[in-house]
Amino acid sequence: MYQLKEMKYTKYISVLFLLGLIIVPSCVKEKEFPPIPAIQFLHFDAYTPDSADCVIAFQDGDGDIGILPEDATTPNDYLLKYLYKDLTTGVFKPYDSDLTTPAMDTLFYSYRVPNLTPDGQYKALNGEIRAKLRAAPIYHPAHSIVKFEIILRDRAGHLSNRVMTNEIITNP
Repeated sequence: MYQLKEMKYTKYISVLFLLGLIIVPSCVKEKEFPPIPAIQFLHFDAYTPDSADCVIAFQDGDGDIGILPEDATTPNDYLLKYLYKDLTTGVFKPYDSDLTTPAMDTLFYSYRVPNLTPDGQYKALNGEIRAKLRAAPIYHPAHSIVKFEIILRDRAGHLSNRVMTNEIITNP
């Protein structure tokens, strides 16, 4: 009789355990973020004067980050604005604020993020994006300290917050 009760309880415990495995995951709340992307600067890795990586963290509530393969007309979605430090004032200026350059020639680097939209019903996503800067050269030779202002645009045209890289010494 004792063995029969033990088997009965074991059977109930097994059924309750299986129900828990089914019910608990369905109660886990999905990530919820606003539809406007938000970014955070993580790090800038300079390798050579013409090679660097800029890494940001991002989150987006509707998951429309990245360019669709068939879309050749959407503007670039990851922009880096070049700023240099005026050593006389200590202020960072966009490249076009230099009186020796023509107006509106601010240097921008752009990067096309591949489509990151997740499959399925829930589209909210977060992660990291690494933009590889490969230009010759990345920095203007007259600028010894620079940084970049970064912004991310989703496919709906929403612009993220603006973040700055750390100061980058170009001529150590």
